[in-house]
Amino acid sequence: MFKEHLATLNIGLEDRLNAKVGLLSGGERQALSLLMATFTEPNILLLDEHTAALDPSRAELITNLTGEVVEQFELTTLMVTHNMQQALDLGNRLIMMDKGQIIFEVSGEEKQGLTIEKLLHEFQRIRGTQMENDRAILG
Repeated sequence: MFKEHLATLNIGLEDRLNAKVGLLSGGERQALSLLMATFTEPNILLLDEHTAALDPSRAELITNLTGEVVEQFELTTLMVTHNMQQALDLGNRLIMMDKGQIIFEVSGEEKQGLTIEKLLHEFQRIRGTQMENDRAILG
């Protein structure tokens, strides 16, 4: 049964059942972790920078897999990310935090119309300063 679950990832892990997890790529480990997190049928899925250490193609793969898993298992998901594009593309609600405080929240149609530039403008309007995190801006 585990082999069939691995096959749903479409990355060939079902053929590497005897491989040590430490020898898998970062993307393969993230995909495996994502799949394993659903085995217990959780009520909520917590994702903390789950694509941050991946190259762009693997990050895209994991992002797509995340969307599929969340939809398939109808999971409520809380994702923490510094990647502004990812924050815009995924989910139905966006909460921006700075220094431990919620400074901006948006959902629905208003979220769909947002761009990175608009988010940066909101940050500057609210905080009176430009965002300093290049990783978030360039993500």
